[in-house]
Amino acid sequence: MPATDAIAHRLTRRTGEQSYSLREQPFDSESLNNRLLSEIKPLFTRRASKRYGCFADESGAFKGLVLSWLDQNLSFTQFSRKVIEQLAMLMEQQDLETDGHWLFIVEELEAARRLWIANLKQKEGLLLNSDNDLQDTLYVDFAKTGLCACLDLQDIQHPDKKRYLTLSFGFGDRPLQGALMEFVSFTDTVDTQADTERFMGLVQDYSAAMPEENAKRYQKEVAEFCMEQSKEGEAVNYRALAESVDSVAEVGFDDFIAERAPELKEEFIPDRSSLKKYIRYTGRTREVSISFSNESLGKSIAFDPSTETLTLTDLPASLIKQLKGE
Repeated sequence: MPATDAIAHRLTRRTGEQSYSLREQPFDSESLNNRLLSEIKPLFTRRASKRYGCFADESGAFKGLVLSWLDQNLSFTQFSRKVIEQLAMLMEQQDLETDGHWLFIVEELEAARRLWIANLKQKEGLLLNSDNDLQDTLYVDFAKTGLCACLDLQDIQHPDKKRYLTLSFGFGDRPLQGALMEFVSFTDTVDTQADTERFMGLVQDYSAAMPEENAKRYQKEVAEFCMEQSKEGEAVNYRALAESVDSVAEVGFDDFIAERAPELKEEFIPDRSSLKKYIRYTGRTREVSISFSNESLGKSIAFDPSTETLTLTDLPASLIKQLKGE
């Protein structure tokens, strides 16, 4: 995970005032740069609400700055400073509030080169120094990271590539989402929800000939496979899935796809929210919270759609004791 360049600047904007602190040089510690990257990448990967796309046709200043940097008309430091200056102008124009450090990291891999941008927040803490004295300190609170963006610097140069920019929003980003997407001139090119629902629809069709219990188990295991791939930041390849998830059907799942949906892409990016219903049914009101495995429906749990009621048997022993007041 070699981080070849890294720098951070601070931008603060409150109504009526604005300030930013721009660093003059990139960080000079390779080990610390890699530690930063090792914190950012897993956080980014675990987020479920990522958006995949590219720059819009009529892109603004951000794309221009990226290309100027890649063409070596700007140094990495100059590029990052100008991005913050432009972002500060946007915050002022739209009267938005923000406070935090903006981290820029370049990652060099054998088969890829990426630019990572993350909005980092700090948290107050306590420090015991070398003299064993207790003192106040500030440290990066990665759990509160805001926007995190990953830009594939190789694909951006190819007009036919349409999925080189990935965004994920985090803590406190809701008021800024529209402005930040406008700032980077982002346009969606992948509908992960539609792709996932289309794929799981085919899974349901494939398992329809199985006994009901086997069908539900198969759907759940497929959904769990897709969920794990998403958590690892990987796309789902349906051929790999067919090899990993056991099926009782006579026809293999990959052969079924080839016959039923030959136009289907071999890989897709799963949407976790669309997968949950194939693993567990959940719901809650102010008074009641219910969650159960999809395999339980039709066995220990029955649903009557005409009266919209659930009938539960085989209750947990601890719940029975509570209900009996024991």
